[in-house]
Amino acid sequence: MTPTPIKTNGSCIDKLIKRLEKQIGLKEANKLKKTAIEIVQNCVKFYSENFGYGDVGENSTGLVSQPYKGQDPIPNGTTGLIYGRVQSGKTNTTIATLALAHENNFRCFIILTSDNTWLGKQTANRFNNQVQDGPVFFDWEAWKKDPAGFAKTKVAPYLTDTGVVLVSTKNVYHLDNLLTVLKEARVKNVPTLIFDDEADNASLNTSESKQAKKVKVDDSKIFETIGKIRQEVANHIYIQITATPQSLLLQKLSHPCKPKFCAALPEPGDSYMGGDLFFANKSNHCYIVDAEEINELKKQKGAINPGNQWIIPEGLKFALCCLFLGSIYKMLSSEQEDAKYSFLAHICYKQDIHSILEQVISQFVINLDQAIREKSSETKNKQARKWLEQAYDELNKTAKNLPPITELIDELKIQLRRASPKIINANNPDKEPNYNPGINILIGGNRLGRGVTIEGLMVTYYGRDAKQKVMDTVHQHARMYGYRPQLKDVTRLFLAEHILESYRSIHEADEAMRQAIGDDIHNIKLQPVWIGGNLKPTRSNVLDPSVIHVLKPGKLIFPQSPVYKKEEIKDNFQEIESLLINYQDDEEYAEVNIDFIIEIISHTQSYYVPPEEWEHKRIIKALIDMKSKGLKKGRLNVRRGKKIRKKD
Repeated sequence: MTPTPIKTNGSCIDKLIKRLEKQIGLKEANKLKKTAIEIVQNCVKFYSENFGYGDVGENSTGLVSQPYKGQDPIPNGTTGLIYGRVQSGKTNTTIATLALAHENNFRCFIILTSDNTWLGKQTANRFNNQVQDGPVFFDWEAWKKDPAGFAKTKVAPYLTDTGVVLVSTKNVYHLDNLLTVLKEARVKNVPTLIFDDEADNASLNTSESKQAKKVKVDDSKIFETIGKIRQEVANHIYIQITATPQSLLLQKLSHPCKPKFCAALPEPGDSYMGGDLFFANKSNHCYIVDAEEINELKKQKGAINPGNQWIIPEGLKFALCCLFLGSIYKMLSSEQEDAKYSFLAHICYKQDIHSILEQVISQFVINLDQAIREKSSETKNKQARKWLEQAYDELNKTAKNLPPITELIDELKIQLRRASPKIINANNPDKEPNYNPGINILIGGNRLGRGVTIEGLMVTYYGRDAKQKVMDTVHQHARMYGYRPQLKDVTRLFLAEHILESYRSIHEADEAMRQAIGDDIHNIKLQPVWIGGNLKPTRSNVLDPSVIHVLKPGKLIFPQSPVYKKEEIKDNFQEIESLLINYQDDEEYAEVNIDFIIEIISHTQSYYVPPEEWEHKRIIKALIDMKSKGLKKGRLNVRRGKKIRKKD
């Protein structure tokens, strides 16, 4: 079937792209528009297939001609996914999509944001400031006192005219008010496009796991209210936006939060810093610290320190020195006098640990400042210079135009006293970071997690290390990702090796998931997830307990630590030997049934070695899935009595 034609130009989208050209450049702005065209084409396609042709698209009416009257409360096939990357400019993609969808006669736009009023306001302002000659914008603050009256006097007059944008945080009170606005303004009469930002956060049913076990429990309130909103504006397309869709893709096929199509897999621009930069082997932008550092910091909790003699671990000290010299280098070379250069310390969600870290860093800043200004003993002065020289050598690996270290230290003597650390958590009355020009040191946990962009982030010291890591949560902690091309040469990530390996596994799984989705972008049937060791794909309460195991395609994998002691393998060895008795040629690659390979593997054992991919249950599951897709045969090579040595 020929796709419904769409408009690709118009006053609203053209004005936006011109504005973006000035902000991000011509190439990136055009790339953004191309992605918006892809998304709107998909939205128009699926709207038309579900509700009829002529409401949206080129030469459309902008009115609902066939109100939805299907059996399902929420129309099946109306949920799409924009699968972006962490800190990759998903908001700009959404803004461009909205502007182009307006040209194609979607007339109501609902934007659901995080239940963080600071982030919600930030998002609402970005949309309102960027989009001109288009729909009228309102946010939850505008209608909260009288949603019914507001709907009739403010929303209804613009609904079939310019169209309206309604922005709400995912807060039950605000969503209930939004539902009232939609009912009273009779939004169901116009085509609607819903954008759910960070759709895997708060929008899902947190009672899903209990309900799957036949426990009588109500749907979680936010999930329920979003469902009511979708039923009220039945003729709609619901676009989920996230960089971590594991929990969405793992919903059962009939679930309203299960995306039926991928609206887009937007690729980041050339200046984007992501997993390929930080987690490549021997990356110059990633520095390994001792795994015991975080425990050293936490042990100082409740300690009495006469004279503020806090102990700062070597890796944290080194990270701060890299920040100081890197910041001074950029200050001396940049024409922006008010530019910000930031350090993020994210080691724990506990607020008392934030306080310890603040005192440790504060004392180090004071001591270093006094030492470089020669206000300390000669021993401390020499020690401080040694630390800075080590940081200078580290930065010199990627920053090719560093001025002499003496020049940097001379300027640091002026700037360092202004570098006071700030804690950003629930106890801080400042709901958002309050940046100063120059060096900024931020300490926090959850409040500096999902959705937050750290301005001028240069150095990240990361130590959050749960025993059972949840993939999508850890991935959302990757604040070091993003567009900061002017800082790339001095950007560093400091973390322990085992945390690095977890991140690397998550990055590889994310890339494999994108590759798999890309095979059938308009018809998502797969349920990808990475299972193994101490990684879970997502929080379990939003899932039906059934799980599908998935491996990255095209990669050779082996058990790193097979069980080999005679007393442990005796029974399995006899079974395997009897199965393989007819395979005596070391060089033969025999064609055998997949079932035979599964039976062999079922008799093997190995110890899990992080971050390896081999687990016999996972391998068996993968083979069963391959068999279900029609792959019946495999190759078997049997070698006896030979040691296999690892290659360097």
